[in-house]
Amino acid sequence: MTAGAGAALGWGLRRIGSTVRGTTDPELDPLLSPLAEVRHHHLTTDDGATIHVAESGTGPTVVLLHGVTLQWSIWNPLFHLLAPNHRVLAWDMRGHGASSHGGRELTLGAVADDLALVLGRLDVHDAVVVGHSMGGMALARFCTDHHQMLRNRCRGLVFLATSAAPVALSAVAGGGAGLIELVNRASSAGMASPRWRYTWPDTNASALLVRAAFGRQASGAAVEQVRRMLAEVDPVTTTEAGRAIAHHDVRSDLSHVDVPTLVVVGSADVLTPPAHAREVVAAVPGAELHVLEGVGHQVMQEAPTRLAALITTL
Repeated sequence: MTAGAGAALGWGLRRIGSTVRGTTDPELDPLLSPLAEVRHHHLTTDDGATIHVAESGTGPTVVLLHGVTLQWSIWNPLFHLLAPNHRVLAWDMRGHGASSHGGRELTLGAVADDLALVLGRLDVHDAVVVGHSMGGMALARFCTDHHQMLRNRCRGLVFLATSAAPVALSAVAGGGAGLIELVNRASSAGMASPRWRYTWPDTNASALLVRAAFGRQASGAAVEQVRRMLAEVDPVTTTEAGRAIAHHDVRSDLSHVDVPTLVVVGSADVLTPPAHAREVVAAVPGAELHVLEGVGHQVMQEAPTRLAALITTL
């Protein structure tokens, strides 16, 4: 590639990134902002972690688990749509947002135990639990490790844009950007942290990379939410999450799940595509598959109304 061609390509990519950042959605953008009335809990685990939980509303309970590198506020649209008639709980996974890391490694088992802690400490019964991406993987581990609590405290499950089998962290963290693959390599080499990491600066290039996590339509505000969360996550957290995701396989472990279950995925999800969702459906007896046309990995930001309607069916 000549210098002139390289400069032209760079200019074109920056131009596309600028367009991504400037895209608006008058219907969805207001839902991205937080509710005014949100209560906050800080629960301490046995290994010294503090788990931050946000809560709003009263009524049937919905518990929301975000994916790797994200934070509880990624669920703001669901708070707007569900809190008027539901008790909505969303929490920062350990090592994310306002939740501290604690003495345990960030494994799916640790997150499953944290979910059990949240359900018990906040006296949750008959909840619909929604797990997105890595949160869905942790939800699957919860079903295995805490089966009695599943039966006693959960009325339904939603596996959202997730997988029952190993997924590369480069796929689920940052729109398949490839730069995160360095973290995966560091994890497999047993390093405590990568030698180098992309810091997700506030640039058009970062916006363009994050845009790959979305489907046909994505507002600049939604893309910026994800970019900011990627920039804030600790590299140790990302490294440990990479190990957890790389070893995740529950395809033969979910036959005992005996509560109503939905599996929801976007048709345009390139990170955990519909083929992954079908494996979850095959693993959970009676699970229903819902494929949302044109939607990508960030279902709660792209199609919150359709997602909320599905959740309320449970």
